[in-house]
Amino acid sequence: MPKSLRSILGDSNRVRKPSRPSPARQNATATPRASPSPSPRKGKKPAPKRGAPDAEEFHEKLSDVGIAKILEEELTLRDVVQAMRYIRGKMFTPVPPTGFKSTRTTELLNYRLSVPPIVTIGHLNAILTSPSKVEREVVELSRSGVLRKVRVERRGGMGEALVESTDLEAMIRNTGMSNASKDEFLKFLKENPTAQTLPRGAIKHSHIDELVRAGFLTSSLQAAPGTTLHVRPEDRTTLTSIHHVSRFASGTVSAVGGQNAIHLAGGGGGAPTLTGSSVSSAGASDFRIAVPGHGRYLKLAEGAVDWLREMLDKTKWGEAPENWFRERFEGGGLYGLRWKDFWGVEWEWVLGQAAGLGVVEVFETGSVGRGVRALGG
Repeated sequence: MPKSLRSILGDSNRVRKPSRPSPARQNATATPRASPSPSPRKGKKPAPKRGAPDAEEFHEKLSDVGIAKILEEELTLRDVVQAMRYIRGKMFTPVPPTGFKSTRTTELLNYRLSVPPIVTIGHLNAILTSPSKVEREVVELSRSGVLRKVRVERRGGMGEALVESTDLEAMIRNTGMSNASKDEFLKFLKENPTAQTLPRGAIKHSHIDELVRAGFLTSSLQAAPGTTLHVRPEDRTTLTSIHHVSRFASGTVSAVGGQNAIHLAGGGGGAPTLTGSSVSSAGASDFRIAVPGHGRYLKLAEGAVDWLREMLDKTKWGEAPENWFRERFEGGGLYGLRWKDFWGVEWEWVLGQAAGLGVVEVFETGSVGRGVRALGG
């Protein structure tokens, strides 16, 4: 009988895998799974998050031992001009030589060059001791031609600012306007040191066009109550305003503005008609003297003050130590809030702007340094 091939070759050296156990055996030898942890009770509140301003840090109000000065360092500012130069010098943090890309560094430097050398009057009152003394000195310096007050309509206290006459003259000289326009405008400014508007016809129309394009003149037209969306309905002066229709009996045609109310209002929406008298009055209005870049300055200041308002709203009592705000404003290094959104402004400048507008109050706590409290501004 022939032998099988296995009997001739014998057992092979191949590695064999152990056979799998049957499912029944596997279930018998497997260790039982650990029972799940009991679920928490529904009525139990979750632990407060770390970093929430009113969770663990400020359970009680800060102690108040008196109003603190905005300037921490021992510095005596003798006059308004010195205070203005101090505020401007402390506005931005120097751009670090390393850490930013070259394009970002160029963007930061160009932005700072475009910000005008102005200071709000409220900021001056925040760092100087006597607001009445500041007002008297501003009037004297304006009459002597050292300072000039510029104003942006409908911006409240933030819209009033001061600029040194020498800085304004340098800005005018460095523009691309014709020499005739520069000389005529500078002559008007020197002859009228306290003027905030320039009457039509004071200088040539061609020169006015150059000044408007350069940003040194703007329209001084004040929006009528019926032409703005930021006004209450009862303050409008149209035929359909509450002030007008409330004089007539309910149910009459006059109570809804009359028969031609929609037509006289310009076709609807409550806008006043553009009559010949309104056009003539608009043409006879003056120009307002302005500083190029004032709007950019206001946008930066308002954004920083709004951020401080939001942080105060997150606290339990509307107040917190100044270091708490500073850490959050300067946190993140070169990629934090201060450099990303506010072009590297200093914390002291933001605090001075907010205090000057009456948004916050700085006080001594006696234990954790200075505190910042929200006011009604």
